[in-house]
Amino acid sequence: MKKKNVKLKTELTREEVTELLNAYNSMDAICTDFREMFDTDLGKVRKLEDMSTKLKDIFDFRPVTDSEGHPNHWRPYVMPDDERAWYHVPKKD
Repeated sequence: MKKKNVKLKTELTREEVTELLNAYNSMDAICTDFREMFDTDLGKVRKLEDMSTKLKDIFDFRPVTDSEGHPNHWRPYVMPDDERAWYHVPKKD
C-alpha cells in the first residue's frame, strides 16, 4: 500500500464516541429485532443508514477507485490512506 499524505483520525472527541455508541446501540437493536422476530420497521432501517453515514463521515472512509479513476460507491469503502481510495480531482478547463 502506498502512503498517501492523509491524516487519519487517531483521537476522538466525547461527542464522536457518543455517536459511535449511538451507532452501536442502533445496530444492536436492529439485529436483536431480526434475531428475535425476523422483523424490523423502516424507521429503524433509516436510523441504521444515518448511523452508517455518520461513521463514514467521522473516519473519512472513501470509495474504491476503479481502473478508469472513477469512484465505486457500491463497493466496500476503504481507509482514506489506502492507495485505492478515491478523491475528487477537479478537471482543468
